[in-house]
Amino acid sequence: MTSRIKSLATITARANVLLHQSLRSSIQCRVPITARTIPRRTFRTTGIYRDQHLQGYKDADRYHGDYPTRTHRCGELRASDEGKRVVLNGWAQSSRALSQDLIFLPLRDASGTTQLVYRTGQQAAELRSQIQGLGAESVICAQGIVRRRPDGMANAKQGTGEIEVEIEKLYCLNPASPNLPFWPNQPQLPNEEVRLRYRYLDLRRQELQDNIRLRSLTAATVRQHLVSNGFVEIETPMLFKSTPEGAREFIVPTRKKGAFYALPQSPQQHKQMLMAAGFDRYFQIARCFRDEDLRADRQPEFTQIDLEMSFVTPKDIQHIIEGMVTSIWDKALGVKLTKDSFPHMTYAEAMTNYGSDKPDVRFDMKISEIGSSFADVVGDNALDCMVIKQGTSLSGKELKAMQKTLDIENEKGFAFVKINENNIDAWPAKCGGTLRQSTQIATSVPGLNKDLGIEQGDLVIVHTRPRYLYGGNTLMGRVRLHAASLMQEKGLLKLDKEKFKFLWVESFPLFTPDEQGIRTWQSTHHPFTAPFNEDIALLSTEPAKVRGQHYDLVLNGMEIGGGSIRIHSPVMQTYIFEKVLQLEKHEYSRFDHLIDALGGGCPPHGGIALGFDRLMAILCDAPSIRDVIAFPKAAGGKDFVVNSPSEVTTGQLEEYGLRLAE
Repeated sequence: MTSRIKSLATITARANVLLHQSLRSSIQCRVPITARTIPRRTFRTTGIYRDQHLQGYKDADRYHGDYPTRTHRCGELRASDEGKRVVLNGWAQSSRALSQDLIFLPLRDASGTTQLVYRTGQQAAELRSQIQGLGAESVICAQGIVRRRPDGMANAKQGTGEIEVEIEKLYCLNPASPNLPFWPNQPQLPNEEVRLRYRYLDLRRQELQDNIRLRSLTAATVRQHLVSNGFVEIETPMLFKSTPEGAREFIVPTRKKGAFYALPQSPQQHKQMLMAAGFDRYFQIARCFRDEDLRADRQPEFTQIDLEMSFVTPKDIQHIIEGMVTSIWDKALGVKLTKDSFPHMTYAEAMTNYGSDKPDVRFDMKISEIGSSFADVVGDNALDCMVIKQGTSLSGKELKAMQKTLDIENEKGFAFVKINENNIDAWPAKCGGTLRQSTQIATSVPGLNKDLGIEQGDLVIVHTRPRYLYGGNTLMGRVRLHAASLMQEKGLLKLDKEKFKFLWVESFPLFTPDEQGIRTWQSTHHPFTAPFNEDIALLSTEPAKVRGQHYDLVLNGMEIGGGSIRIHSPVMQTYIFEKVLQLEKHEYSRFDHLIDALGGGCPPHGGIALGFDRLMAILCDAPSIRDVIAFPKAAGGKDFVVNSPSEVTTGQLEEYGLRLAE
């Protein structure tokens, strides 16, 4: 049996050498390494190690004795270190043999890469054999002497590119399996599912290393800024209770029959109670949980920068956030923001002029309301009009595809016309529908052409909509973004030279019609937002006209944070629960703890939360927040690393008083 195990070890070592010789050959020949090159599902070493254990402990491939203490990190060595005897630890990359007497072995750790070099010398045969037997991503300790690279051989792209370390002794601390599903530095990576399954390998990639380290730096910057402004960092519970706040919750069973926890959607209620407790300024980089459908910018568990302040106005909170964001952009990107970097816009202005409550203001292409020019046919509705300069370059096929993509193929009141010399003075008549029936075309068009800057070659789009604005966007707002993307692809629309365009959007409607029809109104954001003082009287008469003291921070058309001044009156909070939102007694009684806290002498207060993951995706210029989270979930909430969510035993279900539905 012993001889069989030795034979197997010899074959495995030989296969390891052949595999990496093949890899080096592929790289040298510039042949892309695809996911098919490396077996995706064959990386199962657990069984091998278990078999070895059953046969008695055999682990000869690993060095188990004392090894020299590391003197430098791989990315630190420079030409000034020439002649020093150093000890480096890290992950071996694929070696490159120029001859039997000259082998290069890159060594990588968290700080960078240093080139190790083997040259014929003492113990040459043993050392050469060690290097040739190393698999890529094996963990080693190397002892050697720093040498300058020969003239003309320096690598200007690498911090350590002027030197190499001539190997004297090598310790293999942990050889990597010869059948890893992929190598972090291979030219073409496998699909995301494979990379998420082996996330510990994927995280070795420099891009993801940089992202996670920048996340750490940003978190430290946030803490430093807030603590220096008098904030106290306080943790709030992870095991909360189920409350009707909008998003679907994760429920946690207990062994007490019928009793459940819920994971918090946000620390909202706890931070308001902290204001009642007299902490004045609270913050937390908080974990939150929502059982929602996933997208590139959404995870079932996510992180937000959460803060609350007593005795403040919206401007006070915005000032703190502007200072924090300015510090982040300075530390993380070296970009200097100023006070002028944070303009303000009301919700009504954003929806009217851009068709979105988070407008992308890096390009103009505003929407104009021109209903007064055609009042005879538009009536009480609003008529949106948008002019796309040089828009005739968009083909009919592209415009029809846009309508299909936005699901507005049969939308009444939507029309577009390409402006030419024949229709420039009567283009509304070409828009079809009721607009062509207007008697005001002849008198209105010359003035509109001047006011809107309409010229030949432009594309004019119109849409008749209800005048009352609510929700996150309008049809014309969606068309604006789609058309802008098409025009950018054609090189006919350029974004503002300022890469980061921030915007405060304020004065949202406090309530939004309940589109599900269960109740009349629902909270636009959450039910704890305070109305403007001058609108309080409208709570009982015209809730549609009540504005909330809410404010969103928008960056390049993405909401990165939102907050509000909170209701601190228990009477008003109860009235909104019961009379405006029409919650049943058993529903709003779940907020009794908050009502009691407000009635116990709670000061006026407000706060904000910024999506930390989304913020990091912007800072890292990453296409998905999964690229800035160490261990993210995939679509559907699947964690491929540990294969969760997973089933539980019948015994566990019985212990918690649960039974699976048939």
